[in-house]
Amino acid sequence: MKQVLLYLPVLHAGYEQFFSRHSDAGEILVLGEGFRREYPGMAKDIRALPPPRAAGYLRLIAPQAHIRVIEPADLPAAVSGSEIVMPDEEITRDLAGRHDLGRGRKVVFDRTFLRWDRTWATTRAPVTFDGEICATDLARELLGTADATAQRSSDWWRQVGAVAARAGQVLGCAWNQHRPTEYAPYLNGDPRDGFGRGVRADLSTAIHAEAALVARAARDGLSLAGADLYTTTFPCPACARLVAEAGFRRCYFTGQYSVLDGEQVLRAAGIRLIWVDTVTTGPASQGVS
Repeated sequence: MKQVLLYLPVLHAGYEQFFSRHSDAGEILVLGEGFRREYPGMAKDIRALPPPRAAGYLRLIAPQAHIRVIEPADLPAAVSGSEIVMPDEEITRDLAGRHDLGRGRKVVFDRTFLRWDRTWATTRAPVTFDGEICATDLARELLGTADATAQRSSDWWRQVGAVAARAGQVLGCAWNQHRPTEYAPYLNGDPRDGFGRGVRADLSTAIHAEAALVARAARDGLSLAGADLYTTTFPCPACARLVAEAGFRRCYFTGQYSVLDGEQVLRAAGIRLIWVDTVTTGPASQGVS
């Protein structure tokens, strides 16, 4: 028998498609409230239905399967089929590993986005850029300026530089740095050391290069509307929102990966995304005006 095991906080089209793909499952196991003690993030999910209520709705869209809410004490005995299917999420991956759910059966992790968890939120996705600039273009020169600016950062983990320009003229430069001094995390320790990756990013002592660039322009009364942004790393979601509000026209970048919804934020604002190839030499493969 094929079984499905998952955390089911709500029902939406993504879940319907997931269950449709696995409509041959004889049983669906829904994680109960007891799992909140093992996974505190579940308790923060204020939109979540009580598991019995979620299971009740699930019976309407998957009437062919036996629906059961299980608690931690029920695992691994509840998993008794020859195949177990789970959404590819942090919780299910951990449960499968800790309870050895793959012993004697086929395990399928369906890599489909159903909700934000830590893994999905920090996944680096390739950015679909609109053009490519090679060695002979002005964009590569300005990206070089951004890269040189990045070297001024005291951050041991990542150095990022950003440049604002209009018609090829530099309007401002900035790099990621810490406050109240650039040595703050090294003198007193980083306040985020006690938190996992992606957790409480607001406790960081750093200001990102793009955010610093926009803030300094605001301080100096300099409009960035219609300007171009050159950055050594694709903007994070928070910086993308600032870049969008500042009115930049294009974003030139070298780092080809985006997390969360950074790319979508810029595209929604009508900002053209242009990857600058800093490796290829020779004539430009595609010019962008």
